[in-house]
Amino acid sequence: MDKDAEGLGADFELWQQLTDDYEVALGALARGEPGARERVVKLSLALQRLHPDLSPVGGDG
Repeated sequence: MDKDAEGLGADFELWQQLTDDYEVALGALARGEPGARERVVKLSLALQRLHPDLSPVGGDG
């Protein structure tokens, strides 16, 4: 973890891990790897659950 992020708590650590994993999954999706779409969707939903006040990208809101 970034030394500037230390002490921000478990929620931030989880968010950081999810966004890192999401970036990796998007790369896999771009390369056409099997199962990548499902990983992207799963991580997207996890991020939305963590911050339900944020509207989904491409959403109507």
